[in-house]
Amino acid sequence: MASTTASSPPTDIAKRMAVSKNAADDMMRVLSIYDTGVLPMSPPAAGEAAGEAYGSDEEEAFAAAEDVIRRCNSSSSSSGMTDYLYAVDDAIAAAALQGGLASRAAEAVQAAMPRLEEEARALLSSSSSSARRHSFSYSDDLVVDDATSPPDASPSPRLSPRAAASVLGVADRMLRAGYGPELAQVYVAVRRDALAEAVAHLTGAAEPVAIEEVLRMDWPALDQKMRRWNHAVRAVVRTVLAGERQLCDEVFASDEELGHECFADVARGCVLQLLGFADAVAMSARATEKLFRTIGMHEALADVAPELVALFYGDARDHFAAEVSAVSARLGCTVRRTIEEFGAVIQGESSRRPVHGGEIHPMTRYVLNYCGLLADCRGTLDIVLVDAIDSFDGGEADNDGAGATSMPSGRCMRELMTRLLRKMDEKSCLYDDAGLKHIFLMNNLYYIVQKVMDSPVRELLGDDWIRRHRGQIRQYETGYLRASWIAVLSCLRDDGGAAGPTVKDKARSFNAAFEELYRNQTSWKVIDPQLREELRIAVSERLIPAYRSFLARPRTQTGSSSGSSRHSASRYIKYSLEDLENYMLDFFEGVQKFVK
Repeated sequence: MASTTASSPPTDIAKRMAVSKNAADDMMRVLSIYDTGVLPMSPPAAGEAAGEAYGSDEEEAFAAAEDVIRRCNSSSSSSGMTDYLYAVDDAIAAAALQGGLASRAAEAVQAAMPRLEEEARALLSSSSSSARRHSFSYSDDLVVDDATSPPDASPSPRLSPRAAASVLGVADRMLRAGYGPELAQVYVAVRRDALAEAVAHLTGAAEPVAIEEVLRMDWPALDQKMRRWNHAVRAVVRTVLAGERQLCDEVFASDEELGHECFADVARGCVLQLLGFADAVAMSARATEKLFRTIGMHEALADVAPELVALFYGDARDHFAAEVSAVSARLGCTVRRTIEEFGAVIQGESSRRPVHGGEIHPMTRYVLNYCGLLADCRGTLDIVLVDAIDSFDGGEADNDGAGATSMPSGRCMRELMTRLLRKMDEKSCLYDDAGLKHIFLMNNLYYIVQKVMDSPVRELLGDDWIRRHRGQIRQYETGYLRASWIAVLSCLRDDGGAAGPTVKDKARSFNAAFEELYRNQTSWKVIDPQLREELRIAVSERLIPAYRSFLARPRTQTGSSSGSSRHSASRYIKYSLEDLENYMLDFFEGVQKFVK
């Protein structure tokens, strides 16, 4: 394709100068041919078009323009468009005059419009491999980002500055000639396809995804599409549609109403495609694994909704505002119901197998991780859960009374925690050993409190909630000590000389009880090192002083001071204080051991 800067034949230049009354003005018009290849934006000066060029020589002036239009229309060669557009300017000006010349000029203008339509089509088309190449050279000026940008870039089917300036020049002539509907038809047909291609690149879907297809889609495939949608909707609104709105405003600058209609027609398809996918996700089967992707879609749509709606005018703005609001509401409803179902899953968990060694229940880990992610979305939760007061009544009473804890997200979080703690109480009943039951409860509640303190959940539950449940951990510790060690420590109790078990009997009872505890509780597991050490210290603070006191009493309680009696009692003392302290280091490690 030849460049638009190619010079006109010398005879054409001479001819132009010969028919003009104003050689200086005509020279400027001729020399503009040698500019950078951008088509002229405006016709000649008003005075020249309306009168000077059409004085006594108006017939000859128009004949020259008519000749240019005829020759270019009948030739398939790559002729420069600058002469052609100036000729169209002359024909439009002549058509506004009175007399027979106006009729001929109108026919010339009409004959020129198909060529301008094709030129506008070439300039507006993308440079994809499927686009038809046009004979005019600057069809190469079109730029589509996804042909040259890295995969992560946001494609924008915008025109290069030269092509944009040129299409404005063509559009100006068509609008002034009264061919706005034809220009609009070309614009919509070409730009609609360009936008569809950009959206397909961003969403990864060559064709719009039908609702039925989304409903049948397995989770990994749907997850990928939802993730891409979350990024695509922002890029489409802020890059693709915003750029298209700017181009449309420039092309139809002299007819804003027509420009608004064209943009609505161009953008309608891709906007409805994006909203349709979100609507299909909202209609699909709810599942906990979908929740955060759905929240992300709700957040993305809410983020761009004002910008998206502001791109449209009149009835189109009202229409798309209603569509966005409806889809956003359905996504919010899906989020709310999924969270309600998640709470029901916690409450309905029915496994009957106790966790070995009283360790942290898998559901505890799962729920806390889930709630940590939910807390990151509290802004969205406060919007979508505002009507779910009955479903999320907050569980336990909260004394903080204000701030995040009183928001829908805070009430939701307390309700989920309450259901989890109740479920752990139920699970603790699966243990026959009362001590192990308290170890299980202590492990799980300690884990919950620590996770809450180290995550955004803390702000939603409040410090009062944390204080109450820290106190509950101490109660579980006390319950464990009573259940596991009261019987052992009773073997060491001083009966004050009253008739009862002898030192020998007490020593035997203590040895047997301690060895049983050692065998069982070395297999119990306290996960957190700090909690494990605190629990050992609590046991030692009760066991070691009692055993030390017991060791100091053998001679007194045998009733004899003879060496043989003391030796007989000592035979049943198997452990020193140091032995007990060392044995205590093996407790709660989750590895069963036996006293050697």
